[in-house]
Amino acid sequence: MGQPSCPNVSHAKHCGSAADIKLKRLLRACRSPRLDLPVFSRNCRVIAPKGFDMQRFKSWDEIEETIEGGPTEAERKLKAAVEAGDVCRLGNGDLPPEPEQPDDWSDPPSNRHIRADVLRFFLLGGYSDAPVTEVGVLLKGALVSGELHLNDCVVPWNMLFHNCLFQHGIRAIRCNALKNVRLVACKLPFLEAAGLNVGYQMDCNNAEFQSTVGRTLTLQGANIGQGLFLSSVKVSGEANLASLKIGGQLDCSGAGFKNQGGRALNLQDADIGQSLFLKSAKFIGGVDLKGLMTGGDLVCSGTEFQNKNAKALNLQSADISQGCIFRDQTTVHGIIDLNAAKCGELVDDLDCWPDPTQGRKNLILDGFTYHRIIGPTDARTRLKWLARGDHWNGEFFPQPYKQLAKVLDDMGHEADAKTVRISLAQKLARNSRKERIWFAGTELAFLKALLPLPIIWVWHMALHFLTDFGYRPMKSFYWLVLLWGLATIPAHLAWEEGSFAPNSAVALQSDSWAKYNADDNLSPHLNPAKDWSLTSTIGRDWESFNRYAYAADLVVPIIDLGQTDAWAPSTTRGPAGVILWWARWVFTLAGWIVTALGAAALTGVIRRE
Repeated sequence: MGQPSCPNVSHAKHCGSAADIKLKRLLRACRSPRLDLPVFSRNCRVIAPKGFDMQRFKSWDEIEETIEGGPTEAERKLKAAVEAGDVCRLGNGDLPPEPEQPDDWSDPPSNRHIRADVLRFFLLGGYSDAPVTEVGVLLKGALVSGELHLNDCVVPWNMLFHNCLFQHGIRAIRCNALKNVRLVACKLPFLEAAGLNVGYQMDCNNAEFQSTVGRTLTLQGANIGQGLFLSSVKVSGEANLASLKIGGQLDCSGAGFKNQGGRALNLQDADIGQSLFLKSAKFIGGVDLKGLMTGGDLVCSGTEFQNKNAKALNLQSADISQGCIFRDQTTVHGIIDLNAAKCGELVDDLDCWPDPTQGRKNLILDGFTYHRIIGPTDARTRLKWLARGDHWNGEFFPQPYKQLAKVLDDMGHEADAKTVRISLAQKLARNSRKERIWFAGTELAFLKALLPLPIIWVWHMALHFLTDFGYRPMKSFYWLVLLWGLATIPAHLAWEEGSFAPNSAVALQSDSWAKYNADDNLSPHLNPAKDWSLTSTIGRDWESFNRYAYAADLVVPIIDLGQTDAWAPSTTRGPAGVILWWARWVFTLAGWIVTALGAAALTGVIRRE
């Protein structure tokens, strides 16, 4: 080989009888303008490019004449079956055993052996001397040698294979199969059918696609009129179904897809008219459902996804019209990306989502929207779920919390929705403090950002403890009651100690108060204020002291019971008076803060919706 090729075809036609015969066959087979021209060497050996090893028969007589040894027993049986519209059952119809040497198909049994070129002849409708009925080709238990080429072909009738073993794969790029296609329980290295059109159903249940290199199952851009069935299928290598369009359902229940370190199943931008079933399927490698659209459910029940430290299930921008079902011991080892995905109902078990103990975040929930939850709806459980997917690469995403709160509110779980909103407010406050330092930039900017942090922290804590960031204004009332109760204690102690005096210049300068307050030979008054208010002429008409009313006057700024105007603690009569004199400022300030925050919470000023 290694020598320059002949410059023209006419030279090759006259270079020897063997070359002449092969050339004639190639020229007769070369009916498609899509095929490359053959290349001829100087010694006139034909170098046929890929595709020229396939023979395109025009009639059964040509098959009889061209094939050395004539058709096999199985091929003759297939001819009789397709002409009668019957099933061609070879052997007992089960999957034939593989040759002892996988690459040695030199002597397959004649009663099961069908050449791919002969099979292609019948798939395309046969010819006048071997017509195929409208039923099509129904073949069971065949050994198909060679590669079946159906690129750019039209298969007018059914193409139904059961338990067939293919030496090589099937190429059906841009093939137009007008009826049904079945590869049920068949075993073949690959199916390359990008742009395939199937009028009705395509059924590959229990099939095996076992390629050692490249894509094993390719249906990119294919259009299936009704359903595509891949139940219990086994695929070693990438299954590329990107941009697939199906009028019915896609069933991958019990299937096994294996492409370690790569994409096991690619359904990017696929459009499925009904539901996508991944029940009990096992994926070793990534499952890419980015941009997927379904008219029904996405069912992941008992499914296993394995793609550690990478995306095990990518649902970015997917649109699931009905339920996203994620339950029944579904396991995920890797990342689930639900960014900008949406579905009707979220049906899940919380233990099916990626385990946060794997040492890193394995769930992305930012932008994920749904209308209803069928599963746990209590805030405590759902907040644990959100915590698994609210951060990615150090960035906090508030949208999952807003989405969950909205759905719980719409479902009537107002209390749980409020708890979720409070949790979001806490996380936003914590995140805002971190961002002040993170985005500080220079050292000076860092110091400027750091100095107000204690004040900001106190403010956030006040919002949290007093009103739950505005979502529970009644908490401020409870805190006000607590302050009032605490204020009664020093007020009572100071009164009993005798550390109160009338809070009036007139009363303090009166003779009656001077008498009870004097330090003379009269019997001592341990509690001058109490004795004065009970026995003196002016004291009996003075405002009676009440520890509860006095505490309320201190704490509640919007009421005035007259106690603080009538009585004041003294700092010269005992320690209780000194303590109350200073504590009253604290109680008054705290009362103002609690009341103001409560009012702001009631009016919604500090509430974040």
